[in-house]
Amino acid sequence: MHETGIAQSILDIALKTAEENGAKKINNVGVRIGKMSAVDEASLRFAFDALKAGTIAENSEFEYMEVALTGRCEECGNESELDGYFVLCPKCSSGRVKILTGSELEVAYIDVD
Repeated sequence: MHETGIAQSILDIALKTAEENGAKKINNVGVRIGKMSAVDEASLRFAFDALKAGTIAENSEFEYMEVALTGRCEECGNESELDGYFVLCPKCSSGRVKILTGSELEVAYIDVD
């Protein structure tokens, strides 16, 4: 379950950021995760909740924001949301589609006191 490693990295970032800013409590942590990153939301939430126990983040809320898979066709220029991992342009059926969003895995915000 790679979600545990991801959750640990998210918590480490939140704790380090809080420490660097003199915070005593982490209220909320928000993450942006692309659809292509293959992260299971429930597993990530479970892992984060387990790992935050006993830290200044133990009462924090966890916001998971899924980023849609989008792309731009290099043939016709169409930009659209894509469905699945085998991507064809929905307008011209070309396979020359450049992925624009959907592979993100980032901490979007950390709310601290």
